[in-house]
Amino acid sequence: MKLDLSKNDFYTQKAKNEGYPARSVYKLQEIDRKFNVFKESDSALDLGAAPGSWLLYISKKVGLKGRVIGVDIEDLKVNLPANSVFIKKNVFDDDFFDILIRCCHPEASSDEPKDLTRSVALSETKGLVESTKEILRLDASGRRLAPSIFNVVVSDLAPRTSGLHEKDVADCLDLAQRAFEIACQALEVGGDFVCKIFEGTDVDEFVREVEKNFKIVKRYRPQAVRRGSREFYLIAKNYEGEHTTGDHLAVE
Repeated sequence: MKLDLSKNDFYTQKAKNEGYPARSVYKLQEIDRKFNVFKESDSALDLGAAPGSWLLYISKKVGLKGRVIGVDIEDLKVNLPANSVFIKKNVFDDDFFDILIRCCHPEASSDEPKDLTRSVALSETKGLVESTKEILRLDASGRRLAPSIFNVVVSDLAPRTSGLHEKDVADCLDLAQRAFEIACQALEVGGDFVCKIFEGTDVDEFVREVEKNFKIVKRYRPQAVRRGSREFYLIAKNYEGEHTTGDHLAVE
């Protein structure tokens, strides 16, 4: 009997055979091969990291001298690599940057993988914020800013789909805009940004905003995207510094 696998089944089975928890890894792999996103020793921020396929792929590409910080509201379904940190956190939380800074603090660095889902309780957040003050500069109003320490920020953040196209597009765009805000705070000049988007209203305006901050911006639909999906990825290369409202800061 001839085995008839659809494209969707093919990538799902391929991921299982190669030890990845989700087929989405092949979207990132194709993007990386085409646009040369990751380099050895890079520091990368993975937003929407669960179940962990992208984090595993990135950790291999950046190597032991590199570093990956994954963020998601769901748990990972993989063992955390030695060069990685996982934060179970909502990217819209007020203390998101404080916790991210904590991961970049020397005390958080070691050869052992860390999962801040377990190592950081909500009751400890205030203490962690206080402990990071020495590595931060403040703006004129005393507002705490994020560290510009990542070479790459990627986002596979996606909403729980409702089946209502306009709502799903708007929710996905909200996540993409938040990922873009984080990238503008956390990327080093020359860094790259990749994020998921659904085709729809206001997407063109968002793309134009991203174009103000990066030298090269491309829309790309990897082969592993499911048939019938309106999903595509925005690939932004060579961050030039934030040209929109806000501040960009490097940690000393």
